[in-house]
Amino acid sequence: MMVLCRTPNNYHMTIFRDIAMPISYQSLQDLPDGSQSGQLMQNALDKNSSKFKLNTHVIFKTTDQLTESEQKQMRDLFLRVFDKKMTKSMFERKFFYTPRGYSYHSLMLHGEVIVGAFSAVPGRYKFFGQEEIFSLSVDTMIVAEYRGGGHFVKMADLLHQGLKNDGIPFIFGFPNENFYPAQRRLLKYKDIGELEYYILPLNIGSVVQKLKFFNGLSRTFFRFATRLCRIPSNSKAEYEIVKVIDKQFARHRYDESYSRIVLADGADCIFKVYEEEGGIRTLYIIDVVPLNVGSLTRAVKQICRTAANAVDIIIYVGKLPSRPPGLWKVPDSKKPRKIRMTGKILIPDAIDSSVFNIDNWRVNMSDFDVR
Repeated sequence: MMVLCRTPNNYHMTIFRDIAMPISYQSLQDLPDGSQSGQLMQNALDKNSSKFKLNTHVIFKTTDQLTESEQKQMRDLFLRVFDKKMTKSMFERKFFYTPRGYSYHSLMLHGEVIVGAFSAVPGRYKFFGQEEIFSLSVDTMIVAEYRGGGHFVKMADLLHQGLKNDGIPFIFGFPNENFYPAQRRLLKYKDIGELEYYILPLNIGSVVQKLKFFNGLSRTFFRFATRLCRIPSNSKAEYEIVKVIDKQFARHRYDESYSRIVLADGADCIFKVYEEEGGIRTLYIIDVVPLNVGSLTRAVKQICRTAANAVDIIIYVGKLPSRPPGLWKVPDSKKPRKIRMTGKILIPDAIDSSVFNIDNWRVNMSDFDVR
């Protein structure tokens, strides 16, 4: 989920609100719902005294162990916390379509009612040539009334132990500003690095609002400049930590709302267009396969030829060895928010500290649980 924001300098850019979820949330009682699981949750929230909180406990389950009621409660909790609907098919694609056929969940329950969840999705990765299953931390959500009491750490410990028991040596994620301090201090995650924003503002007013009257000129200029960009030679990038991109991953990560174009060099580009706040039509380049500066440059050229009239700004978020021709790298001072990548080694004998060097990673928006 992303929202458009304005800085004091009228700098516009999309920010990621739920790359990782904060541990403070709006009370569920402020969000009406008529479902049975919603009523169960409402009943739990009506019991505000500390003696009822003593009935709160934490359990661990894999997705295939969840009952239909528990899956529904998790979807309802997601709607209340993030104000975004997760359908049954979305839930199944996200948590069942994985290399293991399931994902991992620490659940906080008040009685039989789910009031918190901490989940991790497994994925295949090549770590210096050796295939491993790593896990992406997603959807950490706790109802406000049930924060504290050490339950958050208990949830994390139970999740980490479940991953270790299943032979998963590493968990990583992209915490937002609210979750990052707790993840570092309480869960002992370490920094991997920070991702960069690369943009092409076809309509300059999508970046600097006061220049919107020059949109026509900027569109002509950027389209012409992009056409003249040279494809870098010898731009092959070598990454030591890469996700395995196969049919299973595509089924898990993408649905019919994503678009795909085949590039001249045989590469594929996956992108998605959103109309953000203010009517700004934003095209997100999610991934390019194989990923290197040359392929990304070809993708930008192709998009400008075929889709430029339908969008205001093109955005790519990731970590690259150099800036692709045709895109601007957003300065640190102008980033709408930092996108930090963090992780925790669970099985030290399986991997080493090189996993904490972001230059080793092939990472972009295809690794996020957003867009």
